Amino acid sequence: TDDMRLQFLKDFGVTDCTFTDTSAGTTATITALLRKEYVEVEVEGEVGVESNAPFAFVRTSDVPNIQQGDTLGISGTTYTVVEVIPDGEGMTDLRLRT
Repeated sequence: TDDMRLQFLKDFGVTDCTFTDTSAGTTATITALLRKEYVEVEVEGEVGVESNAPFAFVRTSDVPNIQQGDTLGISGTTYTVVEVIPDGEGMTDLRLRT
């Protein structure tokens, strides 16, 4: 349930994140699980190199209209959303950049 998803995020995440919907000009306080993941980055069509990127795991119900360019403020750092990856089960993974 959505309550169970929220409890998971409260147990392992940050509870005072600020989500800003830049197109609507609105903000909301949500809970998110911030982490770093390794990703492959292609350089001019050549062999990819490994890098890491920040990701945030959030409830889909907290960010129903999220899109690239929106921001997420977590622990004093403002991240820009570069990719939105819903899991179809009520959670959304966000690839971020600073």
